[in-house]
Amino acid sequence: MQLRFFTHRLLPALLLSIFATICFSMLQQSKASAHAFVIGSDPIDGSTLERAPKVVRIFFNAPISPISVAKVYAISPDGQLLNVSAAHSSIASSDVYELDTPLRMPDQLPQGGYEVRWTALADGDGHTTFGLIGFNIGHSSTGFSGVSTLGPSSSNDVQGVQTLGLLSVLTIAWEWLVLIALTFWVGILVIERFILRGMERDSALVAQAQRQALPMQRLCLAGLLVGEVVLLLLYAIRATQAFNDGYIDFGMLGPLLTQTTYGHLWLVRAALLLLALGLLWWTSRPRTAILEAPQPVRGSGPLVAEITREQRTPNGLTKEEGKSYSAAQVQQGYTFAWIVLASLIILMQALTSDETQVAQLHVSTIVFDWLYLAAQCIWFGGLGYLGFLLLPLTLRSDSAEGMLSLFLRRFTPLILCSAGVLLISWLFLGESSLSNTQQLLSDPYGRTLLVKSILIASIVLLGAYTLLILGFKFTRQTVLLPVVDAELPTRRTRLFALEQTEQRMKQLLNIQAAVCAAILLCAAFMTFYAPPIVFPNITYTDSIASTSAQTTQTQRADNLSLTLQLLPGRVDASNTLVVIINDLNDKPVTDAHVYFTITMTAMNMGTTRITVQGGNPIYAASFPKGRVFSMAGLWDIELVVQRPRQAPVKAFFQVMIM
Repeated sequence: MQLRFFTHRLLPALLLSIFATICFSMLQQSKASAHAFVIGSDPIDGSTLERAPKVVRIFFNAPISPISVAKVYAISPDGQLLNVSAAHSSIASSDVYELDTPLRMPDQLPQGGYEVRWTALADGDGHTTFGLIGFNIGHSSTGFSGVSTLGPSSSNDVQGVQTLGLLSVLTIAWEWLVLIALTFWVGILVIERFILRGMERDSALVAQAQRQALPMQRLCLAGLLVGEVVLLLLYAIRATQAFNDGYIDFGMLGPLLTQTTYGHLWLVRAALLLLALGLLWWTSRPRTAILEAPQPVRGSGPLVAEITREQRTPNGLTKEEGKSYSAAQVQQGYTFAWIVLASLIILMQALTSDETQVAQLHVSTIVFDWLYLAAQCIWFGGLGYLGFLLLPLTLRSDSAEGMLSLFLRRFTPLILCSAGVLLISWLFLGESSLSNTQQLLSDPYGRTLLVKSILIASIVLLGAYTLLILGFKFTRQTVLLPVVDAELPTRRTRLFALEQTEQRMKQLLNIQAAVCAAILLCAAFMTFYAPPIVFPNITYTDSIASTSAQTTQTQRADNLSLTLQLLPGRVDASNTLVVIINDLNDKPVTDAHVYFTITMTAMNMGTTRITVQGGNPIYAASFPKGRVFSMAGLWDIELVVQRPRQAPVKAFFQVMIM
């Protein structure tokens, strides 16, 4: 009695309280989380500084977990990397979007180029991202051609993150299987709790369909639980490969579960799935105490036949079969608990979706994403129930037209409402995920979104034709069939037309099932790709970088393209003169000797001549502070490029020293 009181009273109340707690926590969350990409940094990516900062700060578009790390390297002139990080990176106490890395003895760091290699684990969805940020102190130690573009647009290795390797394909495949299992399970739940409610008393086929749906529910819930475990392992493997340079360490599972919001939501989702499996076992267990199976009567004769007829229910089921039918009736008492449980599982899915995480109107997007997922499960799962469970049974029966007609009359309004909710939510989520329509073609997420939109439009048309046209035709044929006597040829003609309509519906439902699977596959790809990065509308400027940009010039002389850059182009600093030479095919020239002749235009500050040999695409010469370019003003630089067995090529440049 106490257990019955718990399952009928306390369990629904407990699920409702969990639902209210999660919703309250969701409303308290003011910002979103997603794939963590860099949208800014200090120093700015591509900038040149006078002195080294004490702390390198990286700003993300999403909260990051404490596992995230950034390492700062000094680049030596020969290309070697020296780690100058003073300690492990940490999240700023005032901003969960900021990752700080202190530098070792910043006042003593040499001038030259620096790299910041970062790897981030998003707090909300468990995805790993990585990239590279570069900056210079005083001047670049290697030199670079052209004018650097300041800002975070080159800080993310988006191509590397979105590469479809074996691990990525496995992740997408399991995401797809989880979506299929969730969709079919919710569809079975809604159809049996609302559409078929009461119909099992009048149709043995409905009871048979419910018995066949029971193992499918177990399979879907078990598949959901196994899929969540496998996805957690794949996310952990992907994270360890990024953090440990390709090495796999399952020790990442602990921090992933305990130090991220994704891990906390995963634990809640796993607990809900275990609770759903337990509730399914409880509601579908054999109930011998409620209705005992009849003992078989042996022998023959009129009396035995009469006893056998009494052991059958009005629907033609034996009392042994009626025991399962009674269990299905008992499950109806748990409808509220099932609906709340399914709503919570769908909510957990919505909280980790990328559409939810990148949107500005976070709470509104969670609600719309939850409605979208619920409508998708009801629509697609309902079609699956009709096409794979119910319709095959009616095609094998000679007297199931009335039951199927009643089912369609109940089923059509539910599907139309679900389709309307899905389309409205889909338009909102699509608009919030992309910043412009060009991303539908230029970004992989946008292209997948475009394909998914086309598939949704096609299934809307197919569903409308199946339910509104064929469904109405089937109902009309069912109503007119009993009017004609069974012995007349007209009845056989109408019966043949009815069977043809059923076959046509079955074919269209199979096509729609394939389209539904393709839509869910697109959703799995969109989860992997994540919406495009939205960078802040900021114009990045840097005084030293701007000065250096003025000393960058490109000329074409004979069959060569010469690019000259003076860094930093200041009087009170050591300056580096960099020349990059390309031929007419834009290929680097590495076999030349370059002769520099440097003089000041306005005053006689002496003439400096220097020769730089080939062997490297970059021809660079460094000058100590005060030796060359010792006065502000306009300076003349003459270049002579000598290549083997070719005539020398001359070029003349003027640079302004500040």
